[in-house]
Amino acid sequence: MTNINWKDELSQAVTNLPELCRILELPTDWENPSVLQEYPLFVPRSFAGKMAKGNPNDPLLLQILPRREELAIVSGFSRDPLHELSDDSSCGVLKKYAGRVLLLVSDSCGIHCRFCFRRFFPKQHRFNTQCSGNLETLLAPVRSDNTIEEVILSGGDPLLLDDSGLERLLYYIVKISHVKRIRIHSRLPVVLPSRLTPELVKILSFPFPIYLVLHINHPNELSDDFLECREMLKVPVVLSQTVLLKGVNDNIDVLYRLFGRLINHRIIPYYLHQLDRVDGAAHFEVPPDEGFRLVEQLRNCLPGYAIPRYVREIPGMLSKQEIK
Repeated sequence: MTNINWKDELSQAVTNLPELCRILELPTDWENPSVLQEYPLFVPRSFAGKMAKGNPNDPLLLQILPRREELAIVSGFSRDPLHELSDDSSCGVLKKYAGRVLLLVSDSCGIHCRFCFRRFFPKQHRFNTQCSGNLETLLAPVRSDNTIEEVILSGGDPLLLDDSGLERLLYYIVKISHVKRIRIHSRLPVVLPSRLTPELVKILSFPFPIYLVLHINHPNELSDDFLECREMLKVPVVLSQTVLLKGVNDNIDVLYRLFGRLINHRIIPYYLHQLDRVDGAAHFEVPPDEGFRLVEQLRNCLPGYAIPRYVREIPGMLSKQEIK
């Protein structure tokens, strides 16, 4: 397991487009930096180090590179494609599905993906998990609704909470008698493997049903550091979710290598997401019929448990909708 301090890595992330181009040996003026004004560049150096130098079409680079296509106004795309912005969401609580609630416990991420469906969410709530009163406010909707059996930690990225803050949050959730399981959605262990500290591994080994769902889009994201950390992770169930992205993973070879490598390391592919139609991300969209054909091809070369559900989210529906 890496000894690099994850907070130090975050503080040294690349936030300057010319610097990123210099690191990757790319022309410094080949993209339009004006798109950075509303959604800045942010990428850990270790993740940038996985990108091929001199290749403007590297699949990891394309996920984080600001491009002039983001300025296009495209019909059907909006700043809030899932209709999540509401009074409840401003308090850090989203109740979208029966029996489950999302807690937006962080307003920051360890990397800025250009297709993020929450890229326009207001950055106004950073919960102080050391403060009992703050946690009581956050968890009040959960305590008052005994139909909620599952709490999903989201954000931003919930693993940007420090170890003591995360442990305290989990402790308070577990004390709610009608909550039966906790799900944590994170991209951090993949883009910043140093976040998987021994302390975090211990916390996630808490004797309570905890499901970790990792956002992984390309096999090149699965570094040796991450896979070494995965082998030490004691969470009984680790799942993955992937966004289908044009130019990144919209071909059978990439998806085959990704899902095959995941199951080899006991990570079960859970969802393959159709792109959420957020402003600035239209150039990533893959037609659903093309995505469906890719999934059908995967069935011919991988076992059933390695095939994720191909889904899209439609606001107001009681569950994610499978694309068939």
